[in-house]
Amino acid sequence: MSTKKISCARNIAIVVLISVAQSGCFDDTPDTGPVQTVDWYKAHDNERKVTLETCGNNPGELQETPNCINALQAERALSSGEPFELDLSSLKSEEDS
Repeated sequence: MSTKKISCARNIAIVVLISVAQSGCFDDTPDTGPVQTVDWYKAHDNERKVTLETCGNNPGELQETPNCINALQAERALSSGEPFELDLSSLKSEEDS
């Protein structure tokens, strides 16, 4: 085997190794903290409202996160279980008052 073939293979191996090593450096998933249960959100009104407001402000990234789903389910269960579209504008007006 010639030196050129070994050098090329070595360079490819280095590039692959660096690519694999850096693949974990660019994790862009949102950090939502510990996952709380629906029952926990039912018992913690303030945290539920804050979570729902946060989820409503960034639904593109957070809508499918466990905490957003659990907080929404808790809100639905506490409102007699009737399905509804959550209007977060009322939460902001309560905080401003």
